[in-house]
Amino acid sequence: MSILSSTHKLKVLSIAEDCLKDNSESDFKKILKNTEDVIGQKMTACGVGVGNAHAMKEVSNINAGFPNDFISKIVNAKGTVMTPLFSLWLENQSPQVLELNNISNSHLTINTTLYQEFSLRNVISHGVRDIGGHYVSYFGFANISEKIEQHHIMLIKVLVPYLHMAYVKLPSVKKSLASISSLSTVDNNNQLLSSREYEVLCWLFDGKSNNDIGNILKISDLTVKTHVQKIIKKLNADNRQHAVATALRMNLISL
Repeated sequence: MSILSSTHKLKVLSIAEDCLKDNSESDFKKILKNTEDVIGQKMTACGVGVGNAHAMKEVSNINAGFPNDFISKIVNAKGTVMTPLFSLWLENQSPQVLELNNISNSHLTINTTLYQEFSLRNVISHGVRDIGGHYVSYFGFANISEKIEQHHIMLIKVLVPYLHMAYVKLPSVKKSLASISSLSTVDNNNQLLSSREYEVLCWLFDGKSNNDIGNILKISDLTVKTHVQKIIKKLNADNRQHAVATALRMNLISL
């Protein structure tokens, strides 16, 4: 996060810590609201559903500021998300940026009529795909007060995995996802982590402390600490929170 200011880094860390807690939907909406102080957007929306390389069928969404008519137009009657920017994200899984005031210099070759219709002067779209490709989350940030710069893209890259983590942990979302697929882990022989390390990682993802994990797995706190240290080293992370975020980006963990 070298291109981010100290103020931005502190705010990002605060949001990340909030995402690691057990949150209700109202808590999560507050987290989304807090991202406005960091990114500067006026509109935020997110959703999760079954996805492939070309489309996503939504099972849950949260809208914080986008016109309801816009949301209705990007999600069809079958629940398929149709937004052009998200379709591009599904292809390359990197943040997609649209600046309508600078569209002539943009590399994007998409129809911008929908965005212009609702006076969305700029949009960044990003998401996270789970380990087995069973589900996909998307996040859209629009009408950012400043011209979109590299630090905005960096903020999105850092924050979205944490937001994804908090979103898919919501009880209603977990229930919806459980009803559409039976998620499984990758064959242990092909995993970066051992089966025990993977278990510990999943409990870290769930926000558990070393003591909690030790009680759950019937092992000592010291053994848990050793597993956590190995996970952090294998994922080239700085700490346990960074390890969880890295695992999400690497598609190592799912619900």
